[in-house]
This record gives sequence, structure tokens and C-alpha cells, in this order.
Amino acid sequence: MVILFISHMRLLRDAMVTMLATHNGFKAVGASSRASIKSAVAKFKPTLVIIDASHPEAITLVAAVRTHVPSVSLVVLTLHDRDEDFLDWTEVGISGYLGPDSSAGDLVSTVRRAAAGDVVFPPRLTALLLNRLAERSRSRALRAGVHALTSREQEVAALLADGLPNKMIARQLCVALPTVKNHIHNILAKWNVRTRGEAAARYRRTTLARHEPSGRTPAGTQTGTVNLAAGWLASCD
Repeated sequence: MVILFISHMRLLRDAMVTMLATHNGFKAVGASSRASIKSAVAKFKPTLVIIDASHPEAITLVAAVRTHVPSVSLVVLTLHDRDEDFLDWTEVGISGYLGPDSSAGDLVSTVRRAAAGDVVFPPRLTALLLNRLAERSRSRALRAGVHALTSREQEVAALLADGLPNKMIARQLCVALPTVKNHIHNILAKWNVRTRGEAAARYRRTTLARHEPSGRTPAGTQTGTVNLAAGWLASCD
């Protein structure tokens, strides 16, 4: 197995290459710049890359390697155990992550397992990643829930979230009361909830998920008074 170790620190490169070379089945080479990486990739065709996360161009250099060897496995070596850094690296597609508490034995084990196709993360970071994926899944499900409604049903759901009764919703939208009841029935069925209160809560969670990252105020949290006033003033002639 050929291992390419990328770091801008020569002392660390030399030490890692020497240490890895002592293990059976490992051939290690070092690189620091785009030119040296390109040369090493062309000459040795590495199976696995270990990247020093402190390298100023770490992400860019990994992309450069993958341009020439798309299937290469990637292990990140970092001196800083920051959650957001780890999550950023998982977006790149890594097979292993070694923090400041990792030992030489951890490194060798991670390299062998990553080369064999395993994904090797510390338990705490694995839990962090799974929780983040679950949050994204929930957020996508909530957004999909709103889009499953027709435009009119979304309007009704928004007014439910504002706390308006059926008669006021009918007046606000200039539709008949039975029409409003029919829309609410459809909303409950599509969202698999049993009460208008649950539907209102679902709508508020959905708008929060849609708007919270941008810092905007979620729809339905400040429109109630405006909608109520508009309802009294609306003309349905």
C-alpha cells in the first residue's frame, strides 16, 4: 500500500514517512505543494492520503489529488478537535479522522481500515455526524411537508398557525366556510395529524426550519395581528 502524507512541515513529513515505513505492507512518501503532490501521485499512485489539516491549502490539495486518483482514501490528521472542522471534512468525503489524542497505533489501525473500505471516526464524532444528518433529514421532511400542500392549503395552514378560527379564515380568504373545513381536512390528512392545533404547530416548525438559518423571523410568528386586521377589512363581494 502506498501512502501519501501531505504536510507543509518538513519535520512532521519526515517523521511520519519514517514511522509508516516501519510497518509491513506500507510504503510512504511525503509532499507539501501542488507540484510535489502531482509528481508523487504520477509516480507512486497512492492508495491512501493522509492530510495534515493545518496545511493552509489542505482542502484544495485533497481536491487536486482526487482529480488524478478519484478512488483514493483520505485520512485527516489534526491538532485541533473542533466539531465544525470535522463536519467540514466529512463534506469532502473522508475515511478516517485522527485528533490530537490519537496514538501511532491509532494511526496505523485507521490507515489499514480506511484502505480496506471502512470509515473510522472517534465515537463522539460519529455520534455528532449522525445527529447532524438526522437534523438535516428532519428539516428536509418539514420543508417537504409544506410543499406537499397546495398553495391555498398553505395559506390556510399559515392562518391556522396565526390562531384564526375557521370563520375568520373564510373571511380572510374570501371563501365559503365549508371550503375552509375541506382544506383543513386535507391538511390533516397530508400531514398525518389529528387536530388543527397539531397542524398549526407543524406549520410553525416548518417555517422555522426554512427561515432560521438566514436570521429572518419565521412566517406565522408576527403576522397574526396583521392577518386578523386584514380579515375584518377584506371585502368578498
